[in-house]
Amino acid sequence: MPQNNQTTSTVSPELDEMTCDVIGMFLDALAEGDDPGVVVCVEDKACNRYEVVFTDDGEEACLSAAQAFVTEHAAHGVSSDGVGKFERYAIACTGCVEIDGAYENAVLVSFYERGLATGFSAYVLYDGVGAKDNFMWSDPEPAGEEPALF
Repeated sequence: MPQNNQTTSTVSPELDEMTCDVIGMFLDALAEGDDPGVVVCVEDKACNRYEVVFTDDGEEACLSAAQAFVTEHAAHGVSSDGVGKFERYAIACTGCVEIDGAYENAVLVSFYERGLATGFSAYVLYDGVGAKDNFMWSDPEPAGEEPALF
């Protein structure tokens, strides 16, 4: 069996890039005043990427559907779009985080790839939905570990 040089706590450049792409897409949509819904982005070992957006229900139901999508398709991928067994995923949605006793709007993202001991999460604060060039956001901040979906 081939050795994986990745440690169980280091995010690969591929997962980092994919997660940053999802966050960037989210921030662009919010700057335009759009509701991006709940976005799932997955890649296989060859970095073939597939994205799906859940918007037809409330935020919690869409998040559950996004998580179920990852779990249900992890072993076989999305063959109709040329994506094999999932190697990594990122799920992003809007929400709030508590900072110094106040709730702040944030893009919430969870991410994982095979070989990691656990999944991770992060958030990006934002303000000014629909303000285009005046839209503001912070650097991503870690939010802790999460159980992996596969």
